[in-house]
Amino acid sequence: MPRPNRSREKVLDAAAALAAERGVTATTVDDIAQRAGVAKGSVYYSFPSKDAVFEAVLADAVERTGTRLGEALAAAPAGSALRAIVTSFLQGVEERPTAAKVVAGELFRTDRPWQQSLAAYRSALFALVADAMEADGAPRPSTLRASAVVGAMVMVAFERTVFEPEASIADAVEAVLAGV
Repeated sequence: MPRPNRSREKVLDAAAALAAERGVTATTVDDIAQRAGVAKGSVYYSFPSKDAVFEAVLADAVERTGTRLGEALAAAPAGSALRAIVTSFLQGVEERPTAAKVVAGELFRTDRPWQQSLAAYRSALFALVADAMEADGAPRPSTLRASAVVGAMVMVAFERTVFEPEASIADAVEAVLAGV
């Protein structure tokens, strides 16, 4: 079994934190190396460029989300699939807020090299939500309908994280589901 690359993990965590604080554009490789506590060469050992660092940050965040939501869907009791997906999503945002902030910020940027990757991830998320709605007995929703649910999840997560941190995840889940 290969050893985990701790420097790579530190770099990804540092890059996510910096991008959440000041944005991808304002973050340099020097900043990332300093925050990670590694030499600049260690960053370039794992990643060929700053863009590759942020592509990996986004890929990691989206992969974790997809895995988490897929597991929630598979384990959901009959009639509770969408609730399980929404709950899992909101818990993931709470556990990794910096990564969530970076993904949310980058979704609307069309000038980034990772835009095609994010579009594929977005489609996969819409499909998971559609699967959950279908598992709950609804007809297969359109992409627009699934995107509306995802939009509600993202906005409620943002509202809860930034403006209403005292609100419980259960309250946030109910807010999302009220619009479905």
